[in-house]
Amino acid sequence: MTIKIQPKLIDGKTSINLMPFIDFPSLLALKPYIDYAVVKSSDTASPSRYDHRQFFHEDAQGDGLLDVLPKYKNSTEYPFISDLKDKDQLASWLTYHEDVYYGHTSIQVIYCKSWATRHLSSECVQTDNVKYFQPFLDWLDNSNIFSQYGRIVVYLSQPGTKTLRHFDHADPNVKDEFIWVNLDSRKRFFVYDENTDTKHYVDGSVATFDDSGWHGSEPMEFNTYSIRIDGVFNDEFLKKSGMYSHFRS
Repeated sequence: MTIKIQPKLIDGKTSINLMPFIDFPSLLALKPYIDYAVVKSSDTASPSRYDHRQFFHEDAQGDGLLDVLPKYKNSTEYPFISDLKDKDQLASWLTYHEDVYYGHTSIQVIYCKSWATRHLSSECVQTDNVKYFQPFLDWLDNSNIFSQYGRIVVYLSQPGTKTLRHFDHADPNVKDEFIWVNLDSRKRFFVYDENTDTKHYVDGSVATFDDSGWHGSEPMEFNTYSIRIDGVFNDEFLKKSGMYSHFRS
């Protein structure tokens, strides 16, 4: 049964286009270098594991990756299981072995020790991929969007794939602070209102939205990726973007 979730708004909108409040031309000029970074780090990509089945909309009928992963962690049925676990490849193997839903494959630039503290720099760890993404990180550091940031993850999307409608958590009191970046606009990302069966497409190549509500994307026509940066918004940035009362009330 689908969990009924009321649409979550920021400043009365389903998503906020942040392009007017950042130096977007300089970010767009970095796209070839970010493309390079994605290619160079793609050998570390693994399935984004979402959460359990309960976080998917009813259009997904099967189990989530995390529903079946536990029963294999201590399995001795196959001799290679321990090797997969050592290399963090067990989840990738399960996408072929089981009928499971999972997120797009993703590249960790900075990964979080705990989901709950993924927005804090002190609770996150840089990966070797940081060296490829340094131009982007320099832009981010100079943009004064965040007072600090933690997890940075790149979601890869191939032609024909889509992001299943899902929500990230069910706590209405938690307002995640993050930006979503898709510089080629190839990913038609939306926030979904199930009360009116309406898809509200995210406006802008750099945006944010409330991830405790349903969201997803249409099938891709071409290769693309999106980047999510979790952090703590700079108060000055919140004021100029009109989001201060939403996040600091």
